Amino acid sequence: MLQKVQRESEKRKQTLQTKENQFIAMKNCSLALVTLLFIFQSYRVPAQDSAPFDEESSIQDSVFAIDAVTVHAFHYESRLLETPAAISILAADQLEQNSLQPIDFVLNQVPGVYMQSASLTTNRLTIRGVGSRTPYASNKIRAYYAGIPLTNGVGETTIEDLNQSVLSSFEVIKGPASGFYGAGLGGTLLLDAVHPNQNQFSVDYGFGSYQTHEFNGNLYLTGDNSNNHLAIERLSSDGYRENNETERVNLNYVGQFDIANHQLNLIVNHTDLKAYIPSSVDFESFTNSPELAAANWAAIRGYEDYQKNLLGASVISDWDRNWKSTISFFGQNRASDELRPFNFLTEESHYFGGRFILEKTVLTENGSWKFMLGNESFFERYDWATFENTDDGSAGEILSDNKEKRNYVNGFGQLDYYLANRVRISAGANINKTYYDYTDLLGADGDRSGDHSFKTVISPRLAINYSLTDKNKLYAQVSHGFSPPSLEETLLPEGGRNTDIQPETGWNYELGSRGYLFDELYYDISAFYMSIENLLVARRVDEDAYQGTNAGKTAHPGLEYYLQYTLPGGENYKHQLSANGSFSPFYFVDFVDGENDYSDKELTGTPRYQTNLSYALSIKQRFNLQLNYQQVGKIPLRDDNSIYTDAYGLLNANVQYLKNWGNLNMKALLALNNLTGEHYSSMVLINASSFGGSAPRYYYPGLPRNFAFRLKFSYLF
Repeated sequence: MLQKVQRESEKRKQTLQTKENQFIAMKNCSLALVTLLFIFQSYRVPAQDSAPFDEESSIQDSVFAIDAVTVHAFHYESRLLETPAAISILAADQLEQNSLQPIDFVLNQVPGVYMQSASLTTNRLTIRGVGSRTPYASNKIRAYYAGIPLTNGVGETTIEDLNQSVLSSFEVIKGPASGFYGAGLGGTLLLDAVHPNQNQFSVDYGFGSYQTHEFNGNLYLTGDNSNNHLAIERLSSDGYRENNETERVNLNYVGQFDIANHQLNLIVNHTDLKAYIPSSVDFESFTNSPELAAANWAAIRGYEDYQKNLLGASVISDWDRNWKSTISFFGQNRASDELRPFNFLTEESHYFGGRFILEKTVLTENGSWKFMLGNESFFERYDWATFENTDDGSAGEILSDNKEKRNYVNGFGQLDYYLANRVRISAGANINKTYYDYTDLLGADGDRSGDHSFKTVISPRLAINYSLTDKNKLYAQVSHGFSPPSLEETLLPEGGRNTDIQPETGWNYELGSRGYLFDELYYDISAFYMSIENLLVARRVDEDAYQGTNAGKTAHPGLEYYLQYTLPGGENYKHQLSANGSFSPFYFVDFVDGENDYSDKELTGTPRYQTNLSYALSIKQRFNLQLNYQQVGKIPLRDDNSIYTDAYGLLNANVQYLKNWGNLNMKALLALNNLTGEHYSSMVLINASSFGGSAPRYYYPGLPRNFAFRLKFSYLF
């Protein structure tokens, strides 16, 4: 007994020492960052005002004007330099330049973001290590398209099936920083819609490796008080792997109407998708025959087939005495069939909700105050059933029949103080109440019906941005976040509910700075430490069953950086170098799963480091070249860190040529990817189990050397 106490005491000492070392390292990084700023500030040349940002311009007009980019993340418009948070922005021209690529290619160029991709329709997005344990989807990260939530009632987000041509920008909020969009531990993606400023019609056609074809048509209509955007997309691909075909159609409409002091915004999206599923493979197959699908999925030609519709409307009103209000309503329905080796799954989900925000600005002699208060209510019904498989691939005898209700209410408030273009202080809080109701309609294996209401979670945030100079800003923030378990994680395999399971919660501490060290060199550096408690673990108990449990704590210390250097150029050409990346030594602080103790092990499913190096060249606003090298560190695949992936590096090239004849414009784009033919895993399945004596299937093979070409014509009228 004494020995056991001594071992536990020694373990606590080691854990405390590890945490102390991490805090010391973070403090040293922060002090070094501040010192570096003041040293460079002593020698820097005053920067010139940058050119305005124009989303229709060529590459050199936007990548060299970062300080002019406007951020909307905290419901006030401010320059990126003045925002007291870790935010990265992907602007319209970056999305256009990389429009031949899946969305993961674009997001993986953001420090701290890692989006794994198994196929065009199976992805896992993580920010600062949060969400890395979700098996087949993106979780614990919220996403909004033009203010309309894309995240369902259990925190799952699907952005990979969006038509990228209808997006004008991405704002990536890293960490639990925005009460206005919930307080998710990982962060929030804000996707803005395209709002045209000129009548235009465009068509483009692209093709690439693996019989990939894509057609896009866009119609932009503008008036004195309105603009409209109608888009259609059709994508088809055979895929690199066996049983990997994909067919997708997107229809989109975005409208904006100004009526006196009011602005009405409308959004309608329709997606129709069918994609076959190759699934993951074991190490031998990954090494010797990565183009093959998993045998059981290939044998039945497993697939997912769904249709979904999204509708949103908002009214933004300016009132007397600097009052402003925003009222939004939204809804989505989705119907899906999925043929799997173990059963046939059918799903239907419907959600609707609304957002209301009230704002008041008070001007003072030296600055301004802004008060904001609002709420978001969300109500979802999710029906799902499983059936036995039949020889012809249709649904057979029913195995389970279930109905879920997933509801939450977010209340949020924020107070901002802006002092003489020098200091911005932002304080706020998010209050969340989440409620699940589950009905087992079949009950053949025991009725598991019941409801589950989590305790009210209050997530405060305090942040400050201080202007060292007009071109150098320092910010710090402390924020709280949470992620509730999915309803399925509250179910027990033997029947009944796990009423003890709790949401993951965590605190984030951050210090950062962005600005110019001199005219040509822009930087954005942040050091952070996030501590997460009640770690949710999805333990696989069957080929199609997971059991959720709270298993411990994780620590997420990290350093993220972005550097962009504009090289000297002539009148007709400009070029730049950029480097960004993250150092992320995330680890389990206290993690006991059953009889296994994984404390102090590296966090599963996330790389320790990521690096992106790129070179961009623009000649006469007609020819653009972009070279990109992405390096990803090895990833632990099991909680005991016994198996890792290999680190890998990808070299990609992107060429764009622009030409115009009066009102007719042409763009030709060519992408050459994985030029060195690197063999790597583009997505992994952590803690993969073995069934029927087969080897665990950890790996989703990445694409070998491949290409894509697109030709776009636009007519202005």
